[in-house]
Formats: sequence, C-alpha cells, structure tokens
Amino acid sequence: MSRAGIVLCGGRSSRMGRAKAWLPWFGGAMVEVLVERLHSIVDEVIVVTSAALDLPPLDARIVEDREPGLGPLAGLREGLGAARSDHAFVTSVDAPYLTRGFVEGLFGIGGACAPVSEGHVQVLSAVYPCGASLRADELLKAGQRRPLALLEALDYKAIAFPSASDLASNSASASGVRSSGSGSPPAWRGFNTPGEYLDGVRSIDPSATAEVELLGRIALQHPRTRRRVPVGTLGEVLSALPETAGLVAEGRVARAHLVSLGGRDLVRDLAVPIGPGECVSVIDALAGG
Repeated sequence: MSRAGIVLCGGRSSRMGRAKAWLPWFGGAMVEVLVERLHSIVDEVIVVTSAALDLPPLDARIVEDREPGLGPLAGLREGLGAARSDHAFVTSVDAPYLTRGFVEGLFGIGGACAPVSEGHVQVLSAVYPCGASLRADELLKAGQRRPLALLEALDYKAIAFPSASDLASNSASASGVRSSGSGSPPAWRGFNTPGEYLDGVRSIDPSATAEVELLGRIALQHPRTRRRVPVGTLGEVLSALPETAGLVAEGRVARAHLVSLGGRDLVRDLAVPIGPGECVSVIDALAGG
C-alpha cells in the first residue's frame, strides 16, 4: 500500500497573530520540521496551503486550497485529490510531537481511522483513503464543513487512547526521540494560543532564546546592536532590552518603528510569540520605507 503524508497549513492564525507554518521549532520553521519528519515515513508529502501564505522551500508537493474559507475539510479535499497514494496520513501543521511509530501504527490498522482521546476524535491526525476526495467534495457542496463528517461517511475505525501511558508511547521530544515519561504530549498536540506554543518550547528547552537586532537610527544610539533574550511574546522580548524603551505605545509597537520577524513578517501585536532561534529586527519606520 502506497502512503502519503498531507500537511494542512491554513493561513494566518488570528489567535496566534502569525502563520503557524512559520512558527520556529527546534531545527526550523514548523512546516519544515514536519515535512522532514514525514519524509521518513511516507512515499510522498503534500502540503496544502492558501495563495496568501508564502512557505519556505520544501521537499514536498505544494497544493493550493481553492476555498480556504471552507475550513479544513476543503483542505482535505485538495490534498487527498492530489495524492498518488492509496491512503494518506493527514495532520495539521502544528504537530511537532508527531512520531514515526504513531503514524505507522495508524497505517497498520488499515482503512480510515482516527485516534479518540477524552471524547474528541482527532480528525487532523488521522488516516484517510485518498479516493475520499470526491466524497469530501460532495459533503462540502451539501453544506458540511466538518472533517468528522467525512470520517463518518467512510465508516472509520475509532482508536481509543484512554490512558496517559498510551499517549506517552506515541509521543516524542523535539528531537523525535520517543519519550518514556507519562507527561509527554500526545502526538497530535498542537498550539492554539501564544501561551500554549511558548509553554511547549520551554518544556523542551527552558533556556531557549531568540535574537533581537537593532537597525537604522536606533542602532546608532546603542553600542550593542544584537542581543540574545529568552523566548516569549514580542512584548516580553522587547522589554528584556533597555535599548528598546520607547518602542511601545498604546499597547503596540509604536508607529515610529517597525518590527520584522526573520526579515519576513512585519508585526505590531505585542502578544505574537517569538520562538527559539528567531531573529527580531527593530528598525525606524521611516528607514524601513
């Protein structure tokens, strides 16, 4: 049986303040880490994304979601329809605890299947037959937008994960090494808020840091233009440097300045999370154009 891995990227997360695909994890952006991990398990990797989201170079086929406003079921339709395999493991992009053993275990069950924990079916950490793309399209045209409706239409197998030890056996550390501790996150655990993401980072490396660099006129005023600071929200990262005093006004980055994440995203929201190894650039708004 040929197998595919499908990563659903979505777009910018309103609660996170930035795209989850670009959240730094240990070894790269979240989408890079996940694609690399899946390549050791499946025959092909497909990343479903929106036209509005730029992605880093990936060893994967990129498929555009024609109707991203319809939610993950529309992304499932696109990914399954593009796959050349018999079955596909489908995951959201924020799944850094995913392990080979977990994915292969689901494939080994045969057919459509999904883990169930605490009464919740993990529809974005499940196996689907790739031929189900047509059924997904029918459901969408009928007004259904829930991936669970597709699994139910496929008479899927629900795989119960009732105990902490079961979860731990299907979990991993950031390095991909299977964890033996009962407190390890389940393989499908993602992040819905900046706090959840930063807690996940700190659980792997309590001393994780990011870098702040000062550019333009603000750099001329201070001898140290690059500093390492603990990961945190943008507000926490900026407040760690006395040089950044005056950058904040009315609860946001002041209009006189620009803040860039990795030379890519311009942000003003102080709640945006800054991850391990990330570079935060501060520049005068006039100098930045």
